[in-house]
Amino acid sequence: ENLVGMPVHPLRFRANLYVTDWPAWREFDLVGQEIAIGKAARLRIIKRIVRCAAIDVDPDTGIRDLSIPHALMRSFGHANCGVYAEVVNAGEIVHGNELRS
Repeated sequence: ENLVGMPVHPLRFRANLYVTDWPAWREFDLVGQEIAIGKAARLRIIKRIVRCAAIDVDPDTGIRDLSIPHALMRSFGHANCGVYAEVVNAGEIVHGNELRS
């Protein structure tokens, strides 16, 4: 939000999981590792997500109103935001579960 100068709705990123209380880009350190969530779920972090212009579209209006990948590239030298993971062991994940690496 600071980078693009306006609020950015989290739905733009279409994430399956959101993690709170981590510093920016912390998830990049987990590439190649497994994480556990809840009692049984385990995920292997595969790679960074290189964001495309789809996240520039407001999910409420369908209007392209931001340039997030460009702003990331200009400010940080990459357009990565989030990581891909694959399920290693299925399990229920609920709001408030702790993520363990």
